[in-house]
Formats: sequence, C-alpha cells, structure tokens
Amino acid sequence: MNRILILCGLGALLAGLTGCDTFSDGLSGTLTNVPPQTRRFEVEQKQVFYAAQLALKRMDFVLTRTALAQGVVEGHSNLRDTGVFGASRQYSARIRLTGVPGESTEVAILLHEQSEADIKGAATNRALREHGLYDSFFEHLVRVLQEPTAKP
Repeated sequence: MNRILILCGLGALLAGLTGCDTFSDGLSGTLTNVPPQTRRFEVEQKQVFYAAQLALKRMDFVLTRTALAQGVVEGHSNLRDTGVFGASRQYSARIRLTGVPGESTEVAILLHEQSEADIKGAATNRALREHGLYDSFFEHLVRVLQEPTAKP
C-alpha cells in the first residue's frame, strides 16, 4: 500500500515539475513533451487570431475555444473512419498566439490525435511531433493573411 502511495506521489511531482508552459494534457502528454510547431508572421496578433480561426474552419475543424486576450484558438476535426470496423480517429489543434504590438506574432500549434482501435474501447490521445496537418494549417493561414480584408 505504501508503494502505491509513493508512486502516486512521484507521478504528481513529475506532473507538477513540467510547468504551466507546456501544451501537454494528461500524464502521457507530460512524459512525451512534444514541442509545438511555430512560425512568426509580421502581422498584428488580432489579425492573426481571426485568420487562424478561418484557417481551421477551412480545414473542416470545429472551433471549440477562442480567446483573443489570451491568444488561444482551439478546435477539433470530425471523426474519421479508418476503414477498420469500430475504429475511428480525430485530431485536435491547440494554437497559442504571442504578439509584439505593432510588429509580429508568433503562432504555435500542437496537434493531438485521438484514436479508438476497436470495439474493446481502447482509446489513445497522443501529441503529434510531425504530421501533414501542420503544413496544411500554416498554408491555409498564409492564404488567409494574404486575402484582402474588407474595410468597415
């Protein structure tokens, strides 16, 4: 019994030492510590914030959380059938914007893949180090930023 309590305490300690600046969620994300993909744009944060939302929507993602003041845009894809009975896959995106007023904005995105393998209910949630969706997001973001904006 004491060993179980010690192991739980060590797990909590490890989770606490990783800090608040990581994108991970859950113990598996904390231990892998996958860094987000980042790019810098010479555009103000507010414009990039709205462009990131539109870029995700054009990728058929559903927005789940947006907060301009915190520079946060989050969304998820639809469930995708993998062709195997009972198996499905879904992607979620977490975008953090860090802006220097009047100068530039850094865009950091981290993708997670949630998959369910079969009827047994074995599901996984893992951060993706590399995936084509990263390139796709940044291509959509560049296109949206290059579009002419409507003047009020």
